[in-house]
Amino acid sequence: MKLIRYVATAAAVVLLVVAAVSVKDYADHKTYHSYVVEKSEKKADSVSKYAYCEGYVVRYSIDGAALIRQDLSQVWSCSYSMLDPRIDICGNHILLYDRLGTAIQLFDTRGPVTQFAADTPILEARISKKNTVAALQKDGENVNFVYYSENGSPIASGQSSVSDPGYPLALTVSDDGKSVAISYLTVEGGVVGTNLRFYDFSSNGKSSENNEVGKDSWQGILTPEIQYLNGDECVAFRDNGFTVYKGRRSPSVSRSVDFENEIVSSFHDGSHMGFLFRSEDRNHRFEMKIYTTNGNLVSTAYVDQNFTRVHVCGGWVVFSSSSEFSVYSMNGVCRYSGNVQAGCVADVLKIGKDRLLTLTDYNMEVIRLV
Repeated sequence: MKLIRYVATAAAVVLLVVAAVSVKDYADHKTYHSYVVEKSEKKADSVSKYAYCEGYVVRYSIDGAALIRQDLSQVWSCSYSMLDPRIDICGNHILLYDRLGTAIQLFDTRGPVTQFAADTPILEARISKKNTVAALQKDGENVNFVYYSENGSPIASGQSSVSDPGYPLALTVSDDGKSVAISYLTVEGGVVGTNLRFYDFSSNGKSSENNEVGKDSWQGILTPEIQYLNGDECVAFRDNGFTVYKGRRSPSVSRSVDFENEIVSSFHDGSHMGFLFRSEDRNHRFEMKIYTTNGNLVSTAYVDQNFTRVHVCGGWVVFSSSSEFSVYSMNGVCRYSGNVQAGCVADVLKIGKDRLLTLTDYNMEVIRLV
């Protein structure tokens, strides 16, 4: 009897596993052929920009920001004054800063957190889940790196020039706020290149000069973007490929991939990164390759839509142009592709399992793919 019960239990477990795999496989490959508009509202203005944040949407402009639910109702709003507002989001933490200005505003999904001002104009800034802010600030001919605590007090600072270690191109901060990486543009003998520097602001990094714990460099290669993904994995997005670094105390290369073809565009979220190339197959416009953050290839797919914007939102890759949009899963399946029913598309954000927020020239529309 025990043997019979064991066999019956094992068979039931196998059936459950098979069913779960089948459901997941169906969900991963499900496609849609149309959409229905569930709610539509006129946009508050024609100049606001929008960004996805943990199931919500942030609307921001020169005079304020607001957080919007999936049903388009408002969670909170806040007024400020910025000439060129830029946004960075880490989890449910939101940074808005005035590029070439000094204003810095911090929010989360519950509302405003704090505000403070930088000493010099901000070129670029990034936020962590600890509300620390890493910023590149212009100071005459030089650029300062300043790392701020949540209350605006400088944790660390440093100055760079074109000659040492180079002109900053990009920076990134880890989710926990302990690690910062900066990509610097170099010019030696008329040849451009990249210096990459890693900084550790935990107790372990105090013993290192200027908290610097690692570096790398390339001649003839630019690295216009770097990003901490999936914890302590830092990805350098080179103009000819990518390099993944692991480790905090002494970051080292764990994977490096070079591409033969020119990169048209790249995108990423916390677990994946993707690259687009012009297709060598005349029947298709682009080829898309998606990798995990440790550098393993997940999928390769063709993309036939011309686009003006591509980004990852809610685990989908979203392409959009003025008249059409398409969405792809991370395994390269085109879930939907088609024209919008009305207006010119400014952006498309995934806000639910099969729901998207389409932002046209005049309206915000919650649509459901069918």
